[in-house]
Amino acid sequence: MKKLFFWSLILAVILITGCSPAPATTGTQATTPFNTITVQPSTTATTPTKTTVVSKPLPALKLESYNGGIFTISKPAGWEVVTGGACSTFGLDIRDKANPANRIFFMGEVGPLYLAESQKEVDQNYMDMGGYPVLWYEMPVIDPLTPENFLVSYHLVAETSIAQNFIPGLPELRDIEIISMAEQTSFLFGGQTKTIRALFKQGGQLGEGLFFITVAPLIPLTGMPAGGIGYCFCFTGITAARADFKFYEARLYESLNSMKFSEAYIQDCLAAQQQQGAALIDLGKTLSDTSDIIMDTWENRNRSDDILSEKRSDVMLGYERVYDPETGTVYETPLGFYDDYNISRDKYRMDNLQPLPDDNWSLWTAPTEPVTEID
Repeated sequence: MKKLFFWSLILAVILITGCSPAPATTGTQATTPFNTITVQPSTTATTPTKTTVVSKPLPALKLESYNGGIFTISKPAGWEVVTGGACSTFGLDIRDKANPANRIFFMGEVGPLYLAESQKEVDQNYMDMGGYPVLWYEMPVIDPLTPENFLVSYHLVAETSIAQNFIPGLPELRDIEIISMAEQTSFLFGGQTKTIRALFKQGGQLGEGLFFITVAPLIPLTGMPAGGIGYCFCFTGITAARADFKFYEARLYESLNSMKFSEAYIQDCLAAQQQQGAALIDLGKTLSDTSDIIMDTWENRNRSDDILSEKRSDVMLGYERVYDPETGTVYETPLGFYDDYNISRDKYRMDNLQPLPDDNWSLWTAPTEPVTEID
């Protein structure tokens, strides 16, 4: 039987909002901050390396002012701005058409998300018996619903018509490889909040990014239609092509942190939320707090995570690295190059190349030269 309470329940879910990150962090990352990356002598027991001077210019971003009517932001020059939703459902995607991994995005709400496969079966049976269409049936199951599982499964959300109708061309973030996670204080009862550093594939590019994610179950599994769902709130990311991310991160943060909503828009949203009985949020403060947490995570990252990121990106791209102990120059080569090189060193003028020591941060984060530079 078709029942009106079903739609009332849907509305109750949609009106439950909240997206104000708590400033405190409970992460367990190291507290050795560093913002610049330089090539320094090796501290391992291998042959000492010399500091090298990189003459080629480093990647850089220029920001430009953008007025979106209800908001202003200093965005990367030439990047496209696309928005969707309003107030608690507001979404923003700032993207570089030439390099699809380069993005700044924010989504106030993502969902509903299924908490279990059994709930999808309940909804399917309900519709098969003549019930109202379950409007979110195409959304994926994320079990258990955690920030990291949401990120890994997000490409399934991006593929849905719900997502594409919201903001066409949302990032897909495929083949997620998580590098590190830091727990944050969640603003929702029963919720989980984390900042996550990860590698991903986007439009054929390998990218790296920092993501702020809060997830929470909203309606438990009850065996009835419209149960067993949760949401992601404040899904925020700053990303770039992997080789450029460490150079772009500060500017991406600066851009996200510069976003300001008009006072009239904020007051309209607060009034609408108060009328609906929803939690009051200030979008401008939310984005500012979120960007600060993301920046804090980056500045206090572990150096071992930088090395892990480089190693995993090599695996994903089919590369390996070697270096010249006399000059400290690092070369990016096809996988398997060193094994062939090592048994035929006499054929090379540069006959002293070695694999990178596992724990040498300076070498792993140094700029690389192509294999064609090896002679």
